[in-house]
Formats: sequence, C-alpha cells, structure tokens
Amino acid sequence: MKSTTAWILPVVVIVALVSFAGGADVAAPPAPPKISTFAPAGDLASQVKAYIDDLGQTVATENEYKGNEGKVTKQSNTLILLALALGLHDSDNAYKAAAPALFKAAQKLAAAKDYASARAGVAAVKAAAEAKPGAVSGLKWEKVAALEQLMKLVPLVNTKMKRHLKGSRFAKSAKETAGYSAVLAVIAQGAMADTSKAKGEDQVKQWYKFSGDMRDAAGEVNAGIHAQDQAATAKAMTKLAQSCDDCHEVFNKDALKATKEEK
Repeated sequence: MKSTTAWILPVVVIVALVSFAGGADVAAPPAPPKISTFAPAGDLASQVKAYIDDLGQTVATENEYKGNEGKVTKQSNTLILLALALGLHDSDNAYKAAAPALFKAAQKLAAAKDYASARAGVAAVKAAAEAKPGAVSGLKWEKVAALEQLMKLVPLVNTKMKRHLKGSRFAKSAKETAGYSAVLAVIAQGAMADTSKAKGEDQVKQWYKFSGDMRDAAGEVNAGIHAQDQAATAKAMTKLAQSCDDCHEVFNKDALKATKEEK
C-alpha cells in the first residue's frame, strides 16, 4: 500500500500559499470599540445627508456627471461604510432603521458604470435613506467597500478638515470638521477588514494596527473639536498624520513620498 504522505504535504503547502494570495486574513480583526467613542452618530448622520445631497447634484445632468464619475464612486463607497456604522452604532440615530437599505443601495450605486445607472442609483440611495424597514440585521464590520476608492477619498477629506481647523475657522467650522473626522475614523475601521494589501501574517497584523491607529487618532480629533480644544485637536492631527505615514511606509511608499513633498 502506497503512503499518502508524499502528496498530502505538497497539497497542504499549496493551500497555505493560496490562502495568502492577495492578502491573508490570518486572524480576525480585533473587536472595534463602541462606535460612539470615535464617531458620534450625529456627525455621521450629517455626513450622510451631505453626501446624498452632493451626489444628487453630481447626477443632476449628464454634463454635470461627465468627469465626475470618480467622485460618485468614491462617495458611494464611503456611504457604504457610513450606513454600516450608523446601523451598528451604539447610539440611536436618524438612519439606524434605514441603514440596511441604505447600505445595499450605496453598494449598488458604487457599481454604476454610466450616467443612467448612476442617476438611478442616487435616486435609490435617497429613497433608502428615508425608508424605515424595521430592526437592523445582517450588518457587521467586514470587507464591504472598495479599499482603493476609500483611500482616494481620505486625502480629500483630510485636506478640507485641515483647512478649517486653522485660526478663527476652528470654532466656526466645528460642525463640518467634526463630520470630516468622523468619516475618516469610520473609513479606518471599515478598511481594517480588507487585508488585500498585506503579504503574510506580520503585515496583516500591521494592517490591523495602522487601521486602528488611524481610527483612534481621527476619533481624538473629533473629540478635540467637540471640546473646542484647539491644542488637543492639533496634537491629534499630528497623530493622525503619523498613522497614515506609518501605514504608507509599509503599504504605499509612493503615497508617503508624495506626502513628504507636500510638507
């Protein structure tokens, strides 16, 4: 009788290698803290409304849509995570009951490839945001949005936030900047589940850490804005920038180089 050991071992090795292809989920991401600790429900809700209004303007006409397809894709992917966060939020909010429907509508919009589907997708998102389907179910932190699109939006949101945290703008723009910081925190939490950039167990662990660091730093920025503590907010912004640099050092050196050139 022939031994099966000779072929079992290669098969095991192959399976192990395949499991690492494109990023291995060696261990589950660490359990997130209460969402209220890094992204208040009110801030997220205001951003949902702002995104939906902006998307409506972007697809108002075909001419307006042309050249802005990328904007629709970035915002709809972010809206997926905002809906997820509001559905899972430990605080009651205006979108909690609508979250599952809004989540699905935002995912469909993210897949839109032309003006007609984008316009229909935005209309569906608006309708979903106003729906009250009942108890929230089936939502959990997992890979649900396109990481590349989320990362493209991060510097845009961060730049707007930094612009309004300076001088007298700090107090005047608190509502907007609190919303921006909450969006960044939720993007970080949502991105944690997507380990596609990681190669091997060590990088998966690094990805979890960097995502958590970004989330927590953005949460500290949010807390500083709400406390109207400009010094604490500035300190948290430094931590937020460092969390991004640390991540780029491992996963995106080109982005790190671009950031250094801007300074």
